[in-house]
Amino acid sequence: MARAYQDDLVSVNSARLRAEGVIKPDAVSATIRFGEGADALKREVRVWHRQFRNGRAQSLFYCPHCQGKAQILKVYDGRIQCRNCLRRAGVQFRAAYGTREERAQSREKRVEALKAKLAGGSLRVHPRGGRGIERRRELELSLRRAEIRQREKLLEVER
Repeated sequence: MARAYQDDLVSVNSARLRAEGVIKPDAVSATIRFGEGADALKREVRVWHRQFRNGRAQSLFYCPHCQGKAQILKVYDGRIQCRNCLRRAGVQFRAAYGTREERAQSREKRVEALKAKLAGGSLRVHPRGGRGIERRRELELSLRRAEIRQREKLLEVER
């Protein structure tokens, strides 16, 4: 049996759904779709809202499993859970708990994803103030660290 990792699970993000208008600012719950097409899993999930003094707001999900607040929910064994519930069930991230080869593949995927983000446009649904890419400096530093780690691993293999 193949080991399950949180990286591979279908997930939804409350911030993304709020920006797309799926989660309304005054809603008590929202119907969330996990996956694409006709076979997508649909569930009603309770939502928590916070209004900041500057006029912005944040919405989070209540995890149906533990009732804790979470920005991301994932489907594992037909149940919707937050990352903490998954961790307690023994489902970890590949980058930290996979085999050496799986961690290397995860690192390569991360480098490719960072390069795609830096090459593309805005990372937000509604960019602030007409800006293009946000968090460019942090993404560049993360990419640089990931590439250094890749080179270190190549040097270890050659020894």
